[in-house]
Amino acid sequence: MSNEVSSTPESQPKMEAASSGNASAARADNIKLFVFGVLGCLVLVLIGVFAIGAYRVYAKTDSDPFTMFIAKTFRLPAMKINGDTVSYVDYIGDLHAITTMRAYDKTNNGPGASLTDQEMSDQVLIRQANNVLVAEGAQKYGVTVSSSDIQNVVQQDLLSQFKSESEANQALEARYGWSLAQYEQNVVKPYALENNLAQKVQADPALRAVVKAKAQSVLDQIKAGADFATLAKKYGEDGTAQNGGDLGWFGRGEMVPQFENAVFSLKKGELDQNLVESPYGYHIVKLVDTKTEKAKDPTTGKMVDKELVRASHILFLYPSVDDYLNNLLKVSSIHVYIHVHNPFPDLIASVASSTAAQ
Repeated sequence: MSNEVSSTPESQPKMEAASSGNASAARADNIKLFVFGVLGCLVLVLIGVFAIGAYRVYAKTDSDPFTMFIAKTFRLPAMKINGDTVSYVDYIGDLHAITTMRAYDKTNNGPGASLTDQEMSDQVLIRQANNVLVAEGAQKYGVTVSSSDIQNVVQQDLLSQFKSESEANQALEARYGWSLAQYEQNVVKPYALENNLAQKVQADPALRAVVKAKAQSVLDQIKAGADFATLAKKYGEDGTAQNGGDLGWFGRGEMVPQFENAVFSLKKGELDQNLVESPYGYHIVKLVDTKTEKAKDPTTGKMVDKELVRASHILFLYPSVDDYLNNLLKVSSIHVYIHVHNPFPDLIASVASSTAAQ
């Protein structure tokens, strides 16, 4: 008997169907491979484009349209402060503004004409860092900025210098390359927020207690025999410090009431045994001398005796937002990613040195 099996008419369609199915499956596999290949190529192209853009950002600090598109699309950071990101787009935007300002000042003999590229970059980074720290402080104290806050600053500090809003727009465009709306967003809003934060910081009981304790410590040293003028030069926080706290001669109505009442209650050569609190802060007060001289009464126009005093003080100012932000800066984690000068190590060292000297 023969071992060969011959095809029958009934088995032929089944064989053709199987062959057709195998061909369809092969075509489907080929299409999948093609799609995957195309997607793979696209991924490689995207990776290459991203790599080129990232290189131009972090190695070259470029600002051409391609680089800015990549930086904006992928939200590339210029630096990070305590986990908060400052975008490369914002850095370049501020850098463009200060570069425009330098060119304007060169033409108009302005104060920014001599700024170097490094100094401009430093100023941008420091301003952006300050904005982040202000935002952190504002969040801690529950401080916000309203549209009315912004408009108040615009009206009082900006538009008052110009005849019209149109003129202000032209001036801002010429000086910074910004419209009034951009200036409000980039400059006025952070400034208004910092002003609101300053009010909260100055009124903070815990921070005031630190200032008061420092003032009391110095007062105790004077009571124990330390020289008033020497300590005034060391600790005084107003313009009289360099003169040992000497305020010169003055009469009633020339100083804030709290301070004036304390001074006029002392005897010649007497040190007030308590701190004097005024709207400015805490004072250590000493009455140096007294005298009486003739002066015209502003009400009657007659010559009358006027009591004058000569006093010295050491002023410890209420907490300031600058001190608050400097203290935040000293403990902040700051990473600058772009290839520019990093101003923060020197700045932090300077702040720490200044604080230690106080």
